[in-house]
Amino acid sequence: MRYPAPGGWKNRLAKLAVLPLVGAFVAACTEQANDNPTGDDAAPNLFGETANGIGFPHEVVTTEGIASAGLYLPVFIIAAIIFVLVEGLLLYLVLRYRKRSTGDDLPEQTHGNNLLEVIWTAIPMVIVFVVFVVSTNVLINDVEAKSDDHGAVVDVTAFRFGWIFDYQDPATLEGEAGTYEPLGVPTISGGGREGAPEMTLPVGEPVLIRLTAADVIHSWYVPSFFFKRDAIPGRVNEFEITVEQPGVYGGQCAEFCGLAHGDMFFTVNAVSPDDYDAWVAEEQSGGTDAETDTETAADAEADSEVGEPSDADAEEREAEGSDAETEDGEEAESSDETTAEEEA
Repeated sequence: MRYPAPGGWKNRLAKLAVLPLVGAFVAACTEQANDNPTGDDAAPNLFGETANGIGFPHEVVTTEGIASAGLYLPVFIIAAIIFVLVEGLLLYLVLRYRKRSTGDDLPEQTHGNNLLEVIWTAIPMVIVFVVFVVSTNVLINDVEAKSDDHGAVVDVTAFRFGWIFDYQDPATLEGEAGTYEPLGVPTISGGGREGAPEMTLPVGEPVLIRLTAADVIHSWYVPSFFFKRDAIPGRVNEFEITVEQPGVYGGQCAEFCGLAHGDMFFTVNAVSPDDYDAWVAEEQSGGTDAETDTETAADAEADSEVGEPSDADAEEREAEGSDAETEDGEEAESSDETTAEEEA
């Protein structure tokens, strides 16, 4: 039987360790596929300080996202302690009780220890229970919380490979039916790298988004919001977000939906409530002005068809009038001759 030469396994292990580094280097040098940013430019971190504080993976700009991202640091600390404890014990046992070069005596064999088994079963149970309670509390009281007063209501429809944004009037909610009347803002639709649509939202006010899909399953994802929700055909997923900082934030579909999935971007423009109201008024008046201009053009065209006569029409009418006068004159002369004959 052939055995590897001394140090051979170390060389192979070193070569295998290089592979992830080469992959990471190639990925870092790859050209960006598009110009649609989906997050901030800072590298992910857990201990570096962001605008939200220490322990956030990146800057988060929504109330719901901040509550969720706040769990990252404590969960990471718990996981790091467990990792160090388990791996440390494994390394200690491997090195402490490894086979010596001399002697064939086996170390003392232990067949079970009730106290240890209770301890390493109870500790993970307590940890999981605490994490479950804290996470559920954040989910119910922050992420899934609903308010009765919304600054905006947007119906979002995902399709391959783009998005449709329909704005509804928050003040027209019908309680029993759960429906809204349109806000009067033109439908915003687009897709692809160059046609990514933009959603405008007010800052500091809860926004209700009602999400669905027209064909296959998609996923509405804005990294800076720290929020992702699936868009499923035939189902409406409702959720609220409250953006705390003005800015333009990139989003994308996070569920593979076809060949052009990588081009399914959108942006969210978060502005102050006053600017949002001004934007809504501008969009509403823009649609009204367009309709008015269309109607005015149509009326003008109709007037041109049935309004002032052309020169040819005037000449034709003058000719018809002249012929009518001639006929009337001939009828009058004929009548006079007949009367004269009867008198004679």
